[in-house]
Amino acid sequence: MKKMIRITAVICLMAMAISIAACSGKEVQIGGQEDLVGKVIGVQLGTTGDDIAKEIDTKSVERYNAYVDAITSLKQKKIDAIIMDRDTATSYVAINDDLVILDVGFEPEQYAVAVQKGDVELKAVVDEVIAEMKNDGTLEASLEAHKDSAGKAPDFNTGAAGGKLVMGTEAGFPPYEYMSGNNVIGTDVDLMALVAKKMDKELVVENMNFDGLIAALQQGKINAIAAGMTINEERQVNVDFSVPYVDASQVVVIRKASAK
Repeated sequence: MKKMIRITAVICLMAMAISIAACSGKEVQIGGQEDLVGKVIGVQLGTTGDDIAKEIDTKSVERYNAYVDAITSLKQKKIDAIIMDRDTATSYVAINDDLVILDVGFEPEQYAVAVQKGDVELKAVVDEVIAEMKNDGTLEASLEAHKDSAGKAPDFNTGAAGGKLVMGTEAGFPPYEYMSGNNVIGTDVDLMALVAKKMDKELVVENMNFDGLIAALQQGKINAIAAGMTINEERQVNVDFSVPYVDASQVVVIRKASAK
């Protein structure tokens, strides 16, 4: 009798374990900002999405150096959602049909090129190029050309007499910057290539972690940041921004199975 009781108890414990495992594997449901509370959120380190996540009562925030790593973690169910820039989210979702984008009403923002404090000359040329690209349709055409991460490299003005213009970026942010062979290309690179040509300089692109870009600019390792960088007050303390060139916003990327 005691042996039978023990066997029955073991079976019950096993059933409970299976039940708990099944419950823990249940897909989370997310439909709005309120559903991010208590969830594990992925962000790129140092981005606007990182700032937004700090204001949410999450279970935890997982910070990545590159969005592609956050996407991988989302697909592997290590995180529940990613807060990221709309255009880049669109690029990643286009090649991951198990993911979807949710617009949950985050505040709008604007991208600009950052230069060293007091670099009036470079800022003036960047502002001029942005105005020209907007007026003649070059900016829109560049975004369209790079939307599927299938664009072409610009003319880097190699060997220019005026020396080098070093642009800092993080090459995991299509359509603005992404890897194509050994080159970093994208809309930000197209923009800065035109700036370099106006200044009779060769454009050199330095690929680095996003959260290290401002420090690199302050230390003189790069001349400008073109990385889909959002204008905000905290950054304006350390850099000067060009006029904005893109109106942007943050969205949430989730697994399709998580959509309410």
